[in-house]
Amino acid sequence: MRKHAGLLAAVLMAAVLLSGCGDQDKEFLKDIKAEDYVTLGNYKGIEASAQAPSVPDGQVDYYIEQQYLTPHMMTKEEAGRPVQEGDIANIDFTGYQDGVAFPGGTGENYNLTIGSGQFIAGFEEGLVGVEIGETVRLALKFPDPYNPNPDLSGAPVEFEVTVNGILPRLTDDFVKSLAVADCQSVQALEDWVYDLYYQQAQADFSNEIERILSDKILAGCSFKKEMPEALVSRYQQSINASMTLQANSYGMQLADFMQLQGLDEEGYRAEFKKAATEMAQRYIMYQAIADIEGLVPTEEEVQEEIDTMVTIYGYASEEELLQKESRENISEDLMRKNVVAFLMENGDIQKTETIVD
Repeated sequence: MRKHAGLLAAVLMAAVLLSGCGDQDKEFLKDIKAEDYVTLGNYKGIEASAQAPSVPDGQVDYYIEQQYLTPHMMTKEEAGRPVQEGDIANIDFTGYQDGVAFPGGTGENYNLTIGSGQFIAGFEEGLVGVEIGETVRLALKFPDPYNPNPDLSGAPVEFEVTVNGILPRLTDDFVKSLAVADCQSVQALEDWVYDLYYQQAQADFSNEIERILSDKILAGCSFKKEMPEALVSRYQQSINASMTLQANSYGMQLADFMQLQGLDEEGYRAEFKKAATEMAQRYIMYQAIADIEGLVPTEEEVQEEIDTMVTIYGYASEEELLQKESRENISEDLMRKNVVAFLMENGDIQKTETIVD
């Protein structure tokens, strides 16, 4: 499989809102009759399965530690004491074997729960009583065998460790001081974070089911003529914008980012055009189903969606939202949501066993 195939497939199925006469000049689905372009096959009772939504063990604790405890790391003055058993100490460390730093033995701003047994024997014990800001050297020995790195099995080593700070204890009073989502207790915060991850897991499940259903239904369709050029162009611009944002998130220009996928400019523009053409086919397929099943959103439903988006995304007004997303784009995506919900309700959807790493 080509390196870039998964990347473009992810963009294609992201269900982003798309930005912005002969049939070839038709830019929006409202300007065409879907039945003129596609003959649908069966779209009911389609089988699809995906991993059941779940939150991995430890994910909630890690999020709270990184987002809420680490930013409030205590200095020596704030803590007023050295490291104790049960503390989460933030440390820098370097491991040396025969005076030379060994691979995998270095870390910066690492949060280590003292007493967790995460590090080799003697490491965590050696930090008990160490003051914040203090650097210590720990003469230790790796266990034998040491499966993560057999070359270190039984090896005597020395770790240089600096304690940068101690994270605050997670208590109800600390949670109240955060003022996060009206959470007043540790349990409330943990439940809130869990819900965030579970909602994302549910969205991932739904997206995977949509991909499978869409692929199967699309494979059973026959298209009578070429997709409108203006429609494909609009989708292509959306894909280009999405990929540009992704490139920028890595501090890169689009052309350089796509080179990492093995594509020069001519190559990635051809791939974007191909993906946009398939996107046009999918949306026309959705539109055809919506026309048959009465799933085309009404003006009132579109307005409700706009009002919801203004609230959720924090726009100052409807006008500000519509400067970024056209009403037609919003209507098309709402139509897609209606159709996908219908397909899931009328499909054979299975949740597979959760995979435990």
